[in-house]
Amino acid sequence: MSSFDEKTPNLENDPTSTKGKEVGSGPWRTARSGLKAILRVLPAGTVGLFWLSKLAGLGSLLGLFALLAYGLVETVGQSSYQVRQMIVTGKIDAKLTPGGGRQILSNIGTWPKAGTCVFANDERGSAKIDRAREVRFNDGSLCDVSGTVRIILPNSEQQAIDLVTKYGYASYGDLEQKLILPFVRNGLRLTANLMSARESYSDKRADFVFWVWDQIQNGLYETEEETRKVIDPVSGQEITKAFKKIKRTQDGTPVYQQNPLEGLGITLANFEVKLFDYTEKVREQIGTQQTALMAVATAVAKSQQAEQEALMVQAEGKAKVARERYEEEQKKIRAVVQAQERLEVAELEKSRAIVEAQERLEVAELDRLVAGQKKQEEILLGQGQAERKRLILQADGALQQKLNAYVRSQQVWANAFAQRQVPSLVMGGGGTGEADKTTTEFAQMMQLLVANHMGLDLSVAKGPTPAAK
Repeated sequence: MSSFDEKTPNLENDPTSTKGKEVGSGPWRTARSGLKAILRVLPAGTVGLFWLSKLAGLGSLLGLFALLAYGLVETVGQSSYQVRQMIVTGKIDAKLTPGGGRQILSNIGTWPKAGTCVFANDERGSAKIDRAREVRFNDGSLCDVSGTVRIILPNSEQQAIDLVTKYGYASYGDLEQKLILPFVRNGLRLTANLMSARESYSDKRADFVFWVWDQIQNGLYETEEETRKVIDPVSGQEITKAFKKIKRTQDGTPVYQQNPLEGLGITLANFEVKLFDYTEKVREQIGTQQTALMAVATAVAKSQQAEQEALMVQAEGKAKVARERYEEEQKKIRAVVQAQERLEVAELEKSRAIVEAQERLEVAELDRLVAGQKKQEEILLGQGQAERKRLILQADGALQQKLNAYVRSQQVWANAFAQRQVPSLVMGGGGTGEADKTTTEFAQMMQLLVANHMGLDLSVAKGPTPAAK
């Protein structure tokens, strides 16, 4: 056995212990097997001094061979590693990979690569192993907490060696008893001191587990005290009491103590609290508190329900008033909008009327200007026509007009004369006829009268007498 593979109080869970087991390997088993083989080949009844001397010599050789074989080769399993110390030089090394290796008469300690640390009460036959961790809450109540945590050991040779040489842990059991369990126990106790037993039973059960796990990973919390006024459960009076709380940074991050696992290469995982075993008195106290709290909660719930109903009635009344006010406001808004629309329409109509009047005024002004222009044109045209006529009359004495009028007058009376109802020939008493002398005279007179009125000279002007040659 290695000098650092001493017995510990936790040998029941130490995978390197052979207590209570049959020795199934080693030099003695090899020697015993060789002796049995020799005895099977000896003739019956020939055991004598000669054979005894031969057997003694052969057994010595076999024992020496077995001792040498045992000291030269050692096998490392899949789930463990070995830390070896040379007998002569005292040098220590570690073998972390599975398979055979040289022992060369070394002291060897076998460590598991991972194990489960159990902190729980266990009964084996008549013996009871008390491994639960007792904790005290801030109200003075006691409780045994049971659970498990997985221990993963280093995966580097130097860290495996340091556990033995630097930190002095002789075996896995020694490591568990001296480091892991105390560390977990301190986390449990510190966390229990942050709450009451009733809170751990109900309100803060999840916080308890989380805070312990947080400390297992990062180190124990730094704590500080705060005073609060509470009701003394004995006297019923209000008292001031100091309570522990987690010390935090300004951003709310907990302040941790130095983690004892830091730098060891050890990882803790799968932490689980399996049982809170309160004392009978504490359970009764928690039950009483829970009953009282339930009664208070029921009363508070009923009070809150009544308040809620009152608030609902009040809210409904306010909502009704608000709806009516809203409707009135909407009516007012609609009236204002409609009045505004009418005003805008009136303004638009007024603007339109002004524009139309302006347009009519502009059109009238244009018409006036056009009429004035037209009048001026007509005046000028009339003046031009009058001047034209005057010049024509002045040129020919209005001969054409006179001739036209003469022709027209002649046509009128000629037509009338042609349609007269008196005979053109009148028979006298002498039996001779005479022409209608009166009619003839009338025609001649009318010609002369018209010609005179029109200033016509129907005679042919005589030209100058040609000069005598």
